[in-house]
Amino acid sequence: MVEAADGCLAATSAALTFYGQGEFIPTPYPLEDPRWNFSRSLGERNGIFVGTREWNVPSRHHLAALLAATGLGEPVTVFDPHPRACRKLLAALGRSTDSLRILEKRLPYCDYLAEMSRHRIVFQADRSAVPGQVAGDALLCRMPCLGGDGAIDRLGFPETCGYGRSLGELTGLAAMLLRDAGFLQRDTSWPRRNGPGNG
Repeated sequence: MVEAADGCLAATSAALTFYGQGEFIPTPYPLEDPRWNFSRSLGERNGIFVGTREWNVPSRHHLAALLAATGLGEPVTVFDPHPRACRKLLAALGRSTDSLRILEKRLPYCDYLAEMSRHRIVFQADRSAVPGQVAGDALLCRMPCLGGDGAIDRLGFPETCGYGRSLGELTGLAAMLLRDAGFLQRDTSWPRRNGPGNG
């Protein structure tokens, strides 16, 4: 079927390698539509939102992201349907879970965006080369996203995406964003001129 097609539309540039020819079109996000602006003022935002949630998908590097986030001395929020196991594992690895907030159930999309926007940054370590939904969600919240290597991560967050960066570099960038309000404000001037949804 693929061979019979004249081309393909791919949400990641990596997919073009598989198909051979086609056009890379990143997932669009309605950044110009005020109804989809979930931003909050800096005074309303606190802590780190861990953008991964799949322990059983190795390329998501969920544990690495969670360990890095909890080591930054800020409140951390993560989705996890098994909070006891999560806390037990982190404690066994020497991480305090006192400032860890675990959300056990998925939220409706707008509620999820409202939850994300309560934080100062989104942190992940995803190396799945996916379209980058978490980064797109962060764009709608007008907040920095660190660590993913998806298409939206690379386009919308070139200074903080995980492509070509080590976890140590990303953790350093996260610390800078959390502690330097000027740097945070410069990095949250969304939408980017050439970012997703802006042509």
